[in-house]
Amino acid sequence: MATSTFVSGGTISAQNIYDDPDFLAGYVTLDRQVHGLDGAAEWPVLRSMLPNMGGRRVVDLGCGFGWFSRWADENGAMSVLGVDVSTKMLERARSQTASATIKYQCADLDLLDRWAECCR
Repeated sequence: MATSTFVSGGTISAQNIYDDPDFLAGYVTLDRQVHGLDGAAEWPVLRSMLPNMGGRRVVDLGCGFGWFSRWADENGAMSVLGVDVSTKMLERARSQTASATIKYQCADLDLLDRWAECCR
């Protein structure tokens, strides 16, 4: 099991296959990881359901490499918080992100009730 740190500073454990080097080596070759949102067949439908990002504060749960986080930023979000349990995914997201509007946080989404407290 991987260990990650929650925003409050406590330590948590979570199942995290994305930090396994063998799994990650295959995962990064998938179209949606190579081509981002354009490589995801469902993206056009999902995009059509999204509101205008202008001025919004966005939380991207399970952000992975940060594709949606960057899209939200590029489309006018006031701030974006990308959250993922995988340190390897977050390293890649940070390396591909130039905007100061986007912040990334390592956390276990199984503890979502704690997130509700911190994001009020």
